[in-house]
Amino acid sequence: MLLVASIVLGPLGYVFYLLYLNYNHVYKKIQSMHKPVMIGNTPECQDRITLEKVSGQLPSWLNGVMYRVGPGVFNIKQKNGITYTIRHAFDGLPMVHRFQLNGSTQTITYNSRHTAKSLEKEISSGADKGLVFFGHVPEVSFLTWLINWIVRLNNLILRPKPIHLTKPDGKSVGVTVTPNYTLPAGVSMNNGLSKKSLVAKTDANVLQKLHAETLVPELVFSYKDYDPHLNGPFSAAHHQFDPETNELFNFSLHLFPKPKMTVFKTSKEGQTTLLAEITHRKSDHSEFRASYIHSFYLTKNYVIIPESPLVYGDQGLNALLQGAVLSSMRWIDQAPLYFHVIHRNEGGLVASIPAPAFYTFHVANAFEEVSLDGDLLLHLDSSAFSDGDIIYQVRNFGGTFLQDDLSLKRTKFNGFTFPPFQQTSFGHLTRHTLNLNQHTAVFAHILAENIEFPRFHQELIGKPYRFVYGCRIIHDKRSTGLAKVDVSNQSVIQHQESGYEYSEPIFIPHPQAKSEDDGVLLSLANHTECCYLVILNAIDMKELARFKIGQFTAITFHGSFVDYAFKSINLN
Repeated sequence: MLLVASIVLGPLGYVFYLLYLNYNHVYKKIQSMHKPVMIGNTPECQDRITLEKVSGQLPSWLNGVMYRVGPGVFNIKQKNGITYTIRHAFDGLPMVHRFQLNGSTQTITYNSRHTAKSLEKEISSGADKGLVFFGHVPEVSFLTWLINWIVRLNNLILRPKPIHLTKPDGKSVGVTVTPNYTLPAGVSMNNGLSKKSLVAKTDANVLQKLHAETLVPELVFSYKDYDPHLNGPFSAAHHQFDPETNELFNFSLHLFPKPKMTVFKTSKEGQTTLLAEITHRKSDHSEFRASYIHSFYLTKNYVIIPESPLVYGDQGLNALLQGAVLSSMRWIDQAPLYFHVIHRNEGGLVASIPAPAFYTFHVANAFEEVSLDGDLLLHLDSSAFSDGDIIYQVRNFGGTFLQDDLSLKRTKFNGFTFPPFQQTSFGHLTRHTLNLNQHTAVFAHILAENIEFPRFHQELIGKPYRFVYGCRIIHDKRSTGLAKVDVSNQSVIQHQESGYEYSEPIFIPHPQAKSEDDGVLLSLANHTECCYLVILNAIDMKELARFKIGQFTAITFHGSFVDYAFKSINLN
């Protein structure tokens, strides 16, 4: 009947009919992929408090500040009395946590802040129709969906608002938080900003400067403020950083009219250099696919960016229609991954090396080695997933472990398993070795199974190293523990507690360290309704101390640590 009506109404009616089909076959399908146990809001603590020590002792040398960031607000009361519930863990409005550790006095002080309050007010007032989330799609009628699309079309394409006019807390920026992040010259000279640089980042081309002590949002900006060519809508939440040169590296990604990635570096003085513009692969000059890139690799001489088969398959059209970036993603079966190798000093795309497909959220370290035959080898370590299903399995990250209904009939939707299985394992910590002389992938070697959020000694970035620390799902105990991997012999030491959810560990080396692993790990641990800060001995993975943060669950993705002089010790 609708098709007949559309024919009678002419071209406009046919467009309306196509939109209705998209609503039924794409929007509702994406929506049905997200039915997790809902996560509650985490209360902020703007005034600094002293945490209660539960057990153990802080090492006397452990002095500094840890920042962590993650989703804090999932439920927003609207003016009509209805609660707006965010249904994807990645889309909870962000919250930044600050821990000041003093080993001499055995005290830890804590403060936190929700950093997107203007956006929260926008949602609570009902003026949220132009929003684009990562994976969240609300339950709305076709008419409301159509209105939302028209507003997004106007706000994002027809009359986009310059980012410098956005309120400091008007964007959701909450994946990584980095102290000492080099600011663009125009931003660093802006009057009224605090001197210390603390910057939150996400996979969109938007950054947020925060006050390093109060965590008050001060400014939102983008990589376009570094260079006008860096104006693509996407970037990597995880930049790369060289602690010896103080250079940072990232890219700007365009989807339309054709995929294009611009790779750049910024010096500690704020000078930005464009290293490469990638539209075609170096190997066969085939077209570059715009893929979802959350992190990438750095060695002494090269930036290596993985183009996986997890791609934006429609140049962002469905993201505009549905209001969820995830709706534009596709997993291309049987397609290879390409490692794009860019020279970080001379610039230029050196190679595009094909390899068997995998997807990685998070890389570990990478380094160069000259083989016995004189070939230059690049060793690239990351947590590798065999397909793209993880993109839907993380929808309830940090929530309750659920049992799968194995009686459900599963099919494929955009290359993903539908309905998705519950996540029972992370990817495997895998070393991919490239031969840069021959432009080939030599081999992929699993270093340890079921490892995510890999961290290591910051001073060894781009150098041979031995130890990786990360998270590991312990499914039979319904928990997420911590693991230490010795990449030299693939041995693993594990720290786990039944019912506890540990977050990414941050390695802090002893000031007079006698070995690479001489130091501690900092991690948050959630248990039912209580959150703890836990300090482990990085050598044997045994607990040294535990502090109670509060009667709530605090989900954090990533964190960084600086000493009292605000010197970077381990950044994310």
